[in-house]
Amino acid sequence: MSIVNNVVMFWPEFIREARLLFKYSRAVKSIQPELESQGLRIDFLGRVYTVVNLPEEYRNQPEVLQQSIVFKELKPTSDILMKYGLSDYAYPLIEKIRDDKAIAFLVVLYPETDYFNFWRVLWNSLFIVAAYNVVSLVVNYIPQVTEWFQSF
Repeated sequence: MSIVNNVVMFWPEFIREARLLFKYSRAVKSIQPELESQGLRIDFLGRVYTVVNLPEEYRNQPEVLQQSIVFKELKPTSDILMKYGLSDYAYPLIEKIRDDKAIAFLVVLYPETDYFNFWRVLWNSLFIVAAYNVVSLVVNYIPQVTEWFQSF
C-alpha cells in the first residue's frame, strides 16, 4: 500500500515543484541585468551560475576551506536574491573545476527538486499505466469469471 500512496502523493508534489521552478525561472529572468552586473549568467532553465576563481594562496588548503571562501564570494549574489525573495529557493551546487593553472569552482544556484525528476516521472507514469491495465482487465473479465464460478 505504501507504493500506491507514494504514487498518489507524487503528482501533487510534482505539480507544486513544477510551479516553483516556473516562478523561480521567471523571477530570475526578470532580474537578469542586475545579476549579470555581478558576473552571473542565467541559462534557459533559469539556473544562475558563475565561476569563482580563488587566489593562488588557497591552492594547498583543504577543499572545505576553499568552499567557504567561495560562499564568501557569493555574498553580493545572495544579497540580490534576498532583496527579491529568492534566496530561500536558490540552493548552491559547488563543483571544483579541475585545472592545473587556477583554483576555480563552478557555482550553480537553482531550486532543489525531489519530485521534478525524469526518472521519478517515468516510474510513476509506468506504475499508473500498469495499474490501469490491471484494473481494465479485471473489469472486462469479471462477468466471465463469475459465470465460470457459478457453473460449479
